[in-house]
Amino acid sequence: LYTQFQTDKAVEKEGVVLEYGLNSKKKVISIRIARAGGANLHYSKLLESKIKPYRRQIQNETLDNAVAEKLTKEVYAQSVVLGWENVEDQEGNELQFNQANFIKLMDDLPDLWTDIQNQATRAALFRAEILEADAKN
Repeated sequence: LYTQFQTDKAVEKEGVVLEYGLNSKKKVISIRIARAGGANLHYSKLLESKIKPYRRQIQNETLDNAVAEKLTKEVYAQSVVLGWENVEDQEGNELQFNQANFIKLMDDLPDLWTDIQNQATRAALFRAEILEADAKN
């Protein structure tokens, strides 16, 4: 069970790199993400503080999906996505990593947003056994 479920707590906070092919300059596009949950307490605390004013709406299932999406992107921008390299805008200009650029990119590319969310919540991505095997390769 330990090899199946134990994660590397340091990596959950420091992050792993996701690669998304090459940009227009033939450089690898990479996005470093921490885990959304687990040992990433910054994520948990930030999420809690962001949703606190909306708790009643969440309980009543009346929170607008657009508001929930906006809050989630803000939390990811501040606590899950740690940085990126070689990300470009639609015209091929370098896009610096910051909260506003992250949110715009996720708004523009909803499938990328879905993938980042899926990867950040996959415990297996942060498992010590998998990381060790990847390092050997």
